[in-house]
Amino acid sequence: MRVLIAVAPFTAHLYPSIPLAWALQSAGHEVRLASNTALAEQITAAGLTAVRLGDSPSGPPDIPQEELDRFSEALAFEPGSAFGRLWESVRFYVLLNCRRYYPDAEGQQPLADTLVEFARDWRPDLVIWDPASPIGSVAARESGAASARLMWGPDYFGLIQQRLAERASRSESHANPLADTLAPIFGRFGYDFSEEMLLGDFTVDPIPSQLPRPEGHRTLPMRWVPYTGAAPVPEWLSQPPSRPRVCLSLGVTARTVFAGQDERIAAVLEAVADMDVEVVATINPNQLGKDTRVPDNVRIFDYLPLTQVMPTCSAIIHHGGYGTAFAAAAHRVPQMTVMEDLGSALCLTPYLESRGAGVTLHSDGLTAEQVRKELSRLLTEPSFRQGAAAVYADLTAAPGPSEIVPILERTAAQYRTRD
Repeated sequence: MRVLIAVAPFTAHLYPSIPLAWALQSAGHEVRLASNTALAEQITAAGLTAVRLGDSPSGPPDIPQEELDRFSEALAFEPGSAFGRLWESVRFYVLLNCRRYYPDAEGQQPLADTLVEFARDWRPDLVIWDPASPIGSVAARESGAASARLMWGPDYFGLIQQRLAERASRSESHANPLADTLAPIFGRFGYDFSEEMLLGDFTVDPIPSQLPRPEGHRTLPMRWVPYTGAAPVPEWLSQPPSRPRVCLSLGVTARTVFAGQDERIAAVLEAVADMDVEVVATINPNQLGKDTRVPDNVRIFDYLPLTQVMPTCSAIIHHGGYGTAFAAAAHRVPQMTVMEDLGSALCLTPYLESRGAGVTLHSDGLTAEQVRKELSRLLTEPSFRQGAAAVYADLTAAPGPSEIVPILERTAAQYRTRD
């Protein structure tokens, strides 16, 4: 069969799709992976065929405050609560990703129009789409293909829709800002908002079942297989470390959406300077800053695949992204999350802590003393290794990508509307 995979224009969203694309391709299916032009090189470097959809908007789309306020009012979570803070953050990301597919001032939207046109011409049997790329739902309908989402984190879109539906059923609110947000995307091609358009026919979900998920939607669990790019293995990395190795990584998105010096790095480097550890930091010069002192026990790399580093590590310090956390979990590595109040970390860190796999520090007011104290615990207390093993068990409980290919074949045939 022909499978079109549509991904939002972020490396962190592309990487989780690569192992499934490999599995489908290895089973003999034709696979095309579509995203913005900037990601085409990374797609082809992974041995996959890229469909260039055009350039992304320069910089994050403008989001009027009234749109953000409508989400807050419609969701009505307790202000300041952990769940309330999560959705205060998530509403921004939902809007940001959706608005990348809005028509511009000239009425053009290459990321949307090119994908739909390609799907009409190529006629896939199955369209698998990133929930942050809702135009994938339209591409599936326009080509008569089965429509499936592939998660890269908890199902924020589904959870928001469930919350809005619950409130509407109690007559608390009939407002649906999610429908309003998606209307310009679906309406451009003659479709109205519906749960079917929002959620697809079914969802491929590599997120452990212990994390939040909406109810009542057909879900196909899949093991998260870490992919973090590829590069030649440095000679030093093939040798066992002589002392505990700690990785520092703040994610790919931090280099783009939140580009610039990261104040967390200085506190971490100061903390490890007098510790008997070796630190491998995958950060670039902009994140590091000009005046930050790098201790002798720290190696700085602009890029090094985490899947190469993690097998040799005793701990990792990161920002709370799912790709980073699960790359560590795949090797049973204890984790320190130095988080900001952003969507992924607010959902991920309670899970890691509940499994005993790590500790959480907040970026505001972060000190070297805090980092040193918690890192020492990660390296010396056996309970964190046990917790990391528990997360590994959660992660590997689902079938791998190659194991679900026959299910995808049958399900695509069931939902495909074109003979």
